[in-house]
Amino acid sequence: MIHLLVNATVLTLDATLPVAQALAIKDGRIVEVGGTDEVLWLREADYEVVDLGGRTVVPGFVDPHNHFSLGAFEMLWADCRGARSVADVQRALAAAARETPAGAWVRGVGYDHHVLGVHPTRGDLDAAVPDRPALVMHFSHHQCVANSRALAEAGVARATPDPPGGEIARDKSGEPTGLLFERALSRVETASREAWEARFTEVARAASRRYAALGITAIQDAAVTPAMARRYADARAAGALAIEVGEVMVGARGWFERPDDAAPGSLKIFVDGGYRCAMRVLRDGRPRTSGFLFYTREELTALLLAAWRADRDVVCHAIGNLGIETVVGAIEDAVQTMPEGRARVRIDHAIFLTAELIARIADLGVWVVAQPSFLWDRAGAPAPDRATDATIRLRPFASALRAGVKQAFSSDYPCGSNAPLLGIAAAVTRTSREGRVAAPEEAVSVSAALEAYTLGAARAAGIDAVAGSLESGKRADLLVLSSNPLECPATQLASIQVLQTWMKGVRLNPP
Repeated sequence: MIHLLVNATVLTLDATLPVAQALAIKDGRIVEVGGTDEVLWLREADYEVVDLGGRTVVPGFVDPHNHFSLGAFEMLWADCRGARSVADVQRALAAAARETPAGAWVRGVGYDHHVLGVHPTRGDLDAAVPDRPALVMHFSHHQCVANSRALAEAGVARATPDPPGGEIARDKSGEPTGLLFERALSRVETASREAWEARFTEVARAASRRYAALGITAIQDAAVTPAMARRYADARAAGALAIEVGEVMVGARGWFERPDDAAPGSLKIFVDGGYRCAMRVLRDGRPRTSGFLFYTREELTALLLAAWRADRDVVCHAIGNLGIETVVGAIEDAVQTMPEGRARVRIDHAIFLTAELIARIADLGVWVVAQPSFLWDRAGAPAPDRATDATIRLRPFASALRAGVKQAFSSDYPCGSNAPLLGIAAAVTRTSREGRVAAPEEAVSVSAALEAYTLGAARAAGIDAVAGSLESGKRADLLVLSSNPLECPATQLASIQVLQTWMKGVRLNPP
């Protein structure tokens, strides 16, 4: 059957035909883009005409930094995002414990210590879940709190030293409080997911439909362990994924660890921490460093070269300016040996930048994948160790674009809101859900934000040959929106609805 979508405003993201009125779809591909009359001429014996009544059509959103294999399970875990006190966290965990199958850890997600006023402790979790391992992840997923059973199973005790690149929080007597930072959480976090992972096909089926409803048609899962790579193979074989998922691999010992045993494919390297990212700031006129840096410039250069020689693409997680400086320096060094490697590496997050770093990234010509959804979620949240260093720019999207940085957008879900339209709204308005505005001079245009979440994102993910724009021959991944984002007021961008999602020419949510 050929599907003829007519009487629309089609924002193609194709520079040769930026706006059209209709398109034709057959066998999962776009076969024509143009005017309504010329598309209607393509009727065949078996056809469907879809009159969109002037609605706006855009390419399906691409999210090149998502954590689908984490977010999919959250329907099974205790949601602590709304917790306003430690008691709220305890109630959520206790309720989850009653539903958690035997042999599985009790797991909560999303607590915010700024809202609670404190981090929970192992004692708090013990009171809620005394008889089995339990942990609750911070919203950043770079720190967590574990109860006593969980700490014991992971071998974390008073005498356990802090691992390189991590910290075990301790009370005044030296006992672990249950709070674990970065690489210190690897064992407990990995163990907490093991029993749940057998249900991946089940949760992936439901989660991928939710993604599609938000207009997401393709993602890259940015931290896939060897065990989850096998689960993905099972889910695909079962036809459980309603969207396209590419996998970026990490090692079996934990996301933040050196990925020596990662499954074949694109490689993820965490260069610095998350909430405690690697920062270099001037304070009282003197340089000060803080946070966790996992590799030296020389170590990272060697990792990049080894990956490229093994025909692997590399995604470098770097948030703090010191972490980004390390990545940029390592790429500069590595391309001296393998110039072609610059096309096989990108920098994800790049939140704390300086003018010098922006210029160096632009000179390298590598992609940066940023997350405007963080502005929507917490535009006014404290910035780690930024202090009064005026040289550091926080999420400087406009400055990066002016400098010529190749910039794509993503969500980092479940660390940030999943809906691309919220991310686009935040990039344009620099405004949080509560109305706080952050560095409005770094706002970008609607057209730039839309491109960063479609064609730019597809290019960063290496799938622009089939996705990211509406052109003949490309996959028929497209959306019908309630309003034209290029014409509606910026304050209404977050209210635009995805009315239809088409994936490979199939309408997933018909009206």
